[in-house]
Amino acid sequence: MSRLVLVSGCLSTAIWSDLVSVGTEDIAPKGSSSMNTTGNAVARKDPDQFLPDSLWKSMLFRAVPVIIGAIVITFTQEHNARFGFAVFGTVALWSGIIVGFEAVGIKGHPLRAFVFARSILGAIVGGFSIFMATGGHDWANVRNFIWTVSIWALVTGAIELIAALVYRRETVYRNEIMLSGAITMLLGIIVAFVPPELDVEYGGLENVQGSLTADVQAIGFVGAYFAVLGVLLIIEAFTLRAALRRRNAERAADTADKKEN
Repeated sequence: MSRLVLVSGCLSTAIWSDLVSVGTEDIAPKGSSSMNTTGNAVARKDPDQFLPDSLWKSMLFRAVPVIIGAIVITFTQEHNARFGFAVFGTVALWSGIIVGFEAVGIKGHPLRAFVFARSILGAIVGGFSIFMATGGHDWANVRNFIWTVSIWALVTGAIELIAALVYRRETVYRNEIMLSGAITMLLGIIVAFVPPELDVEYGGLENVQGSLTADVQAIGFVGAYFAVLGVLLIIEAFTLRAALRRRNAERAADTADKKEN
């Protein structure tokens, strides 16, 4: 867990400066009523018109802790509730911090309130999970782990889906919110149905030793979710980056044409 915290922590110093430095360029200039009318018409044709440039960076930063979490779960053999709390809590906490930087650092964020709510939830659940993993108590059992992951996933997924409905413009950013919200809510539903008393011996023709327990299954679902979400965030981040670069190139071309005319 300490390696996971240290690797994720190295990112935090770069996140704030990157988001804030680009965020100052994200506010569209105000003009006359005729210019506003024209801007609204352009926005309807180009839904990415007023998206902040640094949103794609936030997506990319968010992918790092979840991918690290997926790798740690994949290459660790001993899966128990305390280990699950440690990895899940670290990823949730650092994801909450990164999303918090996104909410505070990006000026003109279209969904600031929803992003800030996700940040607070992630920080609270992450801190609680780390406490469950490291405290001198016996509360770190599989039942509590299932409840913690399920509640976090269902609430976070609901926040993202509501945000996607509020942000009506069809953009790469809205698609990312909908997809991540859907798979996060799906994680909550799947983990909620894992029976805490699950303990099935492997056996079979190959006579494999061991058993499938609720700890292994629930943590495995979390690891699979981390892997899928990480890949999705990377793909969506670079897709949004390309869309924003095309937008900026079109703006530069329009400005050049206006100066020539």
